[in-house]
Amino acid sequence: MAKRFRGHWDSLGAGPPVLCISGFASANWMFRHCVAPLQGRYRFLLPDNRGMGLSPPATGPYDLEALADDLIDLMDDLGEERFDVIGLSMGGFVAQLLASRHARRVRRMVLMCTSANDPEFRPLFPVFSREQIAAVYSLRSEDRVNAALSETLCPWLFTRYPEAHAYIRQLRLQFEPEAAQVLLQYDAVARFLASPPLDLAAFTLPVLVLTGDRDLVVPLPNATLLAARLPDAELRIIEETDHFFFLEKPAEVAERIGEFLDR
Repeated sequence: MAKRFRGHWDSLGAGPPVLCISGFASANWMFRHCVAPLQGRYRFLLPDNRGMGLSPPATGPYDLEALADDLIDLMDDLGEERFDVIGLSMGGFVAQLLASRHARRVRRMVLMCTSANDPEFRPLFPVFSREQIAAVYSLRSEDRVNAALSETLCPWLFTRYPEAHAYIRQLRLQFEPEAAQVLLQYDAVARFLASPPLDLAAFTLPVLVLTGDRDLVVPLPNATLLAARLPDAELRIIEETDHFFFLEKPAEVAERIGEFLDR
């Protein structure tokens, strides 16, 4: 049978499958530190979304639903009927769509530094309009990364976690996406946020909501509301961290994820 998933993916560990969905303008390297301690118990499947990392560029506009369907193609290729999902930031939106569109396939879900497309939640990207994204990606590579990792957005990463800051900086430069691909992804996120809200009460699977207490991109009240609106959800707050809490305190994040998946 011909393979349906056209993108790049990596695998880490062995055991029951866990699909990891990356965030905005990023690739699967975002997960490696926080899942590495669990690779003796689970097999983490790490795809790159369209136009990101080592996946080929998107050839035109798409919606986040298409990214969810891409991932179902990957799991079909691998013969994985049931699996757990971890969605990070924008990947949390894709994870929710995946669980909504393919409910029988997803066992459990971990949602990290993410929100929902509901007007009750606080707005995201407060300083990043489409024009600002385009302006940032017109800069040279070093300046793009400086803007993405600025102290204004990620103060704890910048001041308290210099090793994590250096790691993210290195990988962003290594896997820097093209501006056109970032804007296609930005537009897909904007359409999702403007679309009719997903019915969070309809999610019956167990969910772990993880967040940093100092997250300025997706504020803590969003994580609190998300956990409250999901019928079978628990909230865990990683203290003294921001939007990159999964790289600032990867051992603690791995412990929380392991506790949840091991039940």
